[in-house]
Amino acid sequence: MGSEKKSRLPAIVATVVAVPVAVVAGVLVFKAIAPEAEPVHEDLSPVSVAAPALSEEDAVICLALTATAPETAGGLQARPVEGGAGAAESVLAYGDPAAVATCGVEPVAVEDTALVYKLNGVCWYSDEAGLEWTTLDRQVPVGVSVPEANDQPVDVLNDLSTVIAAKVPAAADAPTGCA
Repeated sequence: MGSEKKSRLPAIVATVVAVPVAVVAGVLVFKAIAPEAEPVHEDLSPVSVAAPALSEEDAVICLALTATAPETAGGLQARPVEGGAGAAESVLAYGDPAAVATCGVEPVAVEDTALVYKLNGVCWYSDEAGLEWTTLDRQVPVGVSVPEANDQPVDVLNDLSTVIAAKVPAAADAPTGCA
């Protein structure tokens, strides 16, 4: 019985040595043949925007929204905006090309039977292309322009909807699809 244990000892030692050596060799080979990812250089320079004309009350609501906006929306990094007085207090931009959210856009009139989207507590209406979105159930409408290059505009809207629901009060009436 003792000789049986001695005969297994070289196999155990070989396994203990061979497995780590094989793992290290595999990692080295993978690093040698795997292509290196090129760094993505996203343009995060200021985005030129047009600031909407806001009443004093709407400006306070929009400032509350922009002051608490997330650093990313739909995986896109926030960018500064420029465009005159009130731009930074009412407009947000994310990514390159920029998805732009504007607080205080003109309200959109839709039929009660129009297709609307309820995302994280906010009711949205979209143009047919899915590039221009407007809230329907907020005291101060928020519009979001999503570039065609963005494959998932709803991801941006989902992230923004959370802060919009928290900071922009709900309107007294909204289309029936928003209920």
